[in-house]
Amino acid sequence: MADVMDFIRRFFTQTPWIFLSWPALAMIAGSLVGVLSGRIARRLALVPRTAGGLLGLATAPFVHANFSHLLANFPPFLVLGFLVLRRNEAGFLRAALIIALGQGALLWLFGRKAAHVGMSGVIMGFSGYLLAIGYLARTIADLIVAGAVVVFYGGMLAGVAPARDGTSWEGHLFGLIAGVGIAWFQYRG
Repeated sequence: MADVMDFIRRFFTQTPWIFLSWPALAMIAGSLVGVLSGRIARRLALVPRTAGGLLGLATAPFVHANFSHLLANFPPFLVLGFLVLRRNEAGFLRAALIIALGQGALLWLFGRKAAHVGMSGVIMGFSGYLLAIGYLARTIADLIVAGAVVVFYGGMLAGVAPARDGTSWEGHLFGLIAGVGIAWFQYRG
């Protein structure tokens, strides 16, 4: 039991794990808020071209419509986030913040008028980042990671098509664009 408690303590207090553990905990808390109060969840959502919707730039990724929505986003966030984090901590922070804020800003500017919530835009950004880094860096490790992303998470790319009602396909698309963009700027810059 002491080993488990020590692992949990390290997971929430030591780098690099805090970069994944605290957002994951915020996803759980935000989803509980979303499930318990739809009114509060709508206030925390990103609603394009509204002043109130600007709050969603910071809060919407952590709020999920229901527990199945959370469960769909939670494992890819941890896995893809870890794969971005493996490159380096400073690069992860920069990439994660730019992806989250970039896709949120694009969604606020160009998204359809709806309450957008969930981490999937950031997850798509992580996917785009890892695929672009594989293409740009062309190291064995980055190519293996990019190949694994395609094999295990390539089906997510279908989420950028406006085929499903109620899904923020725009958030997916803008997340992918933000991820590819930050990879290009990090690698080229």
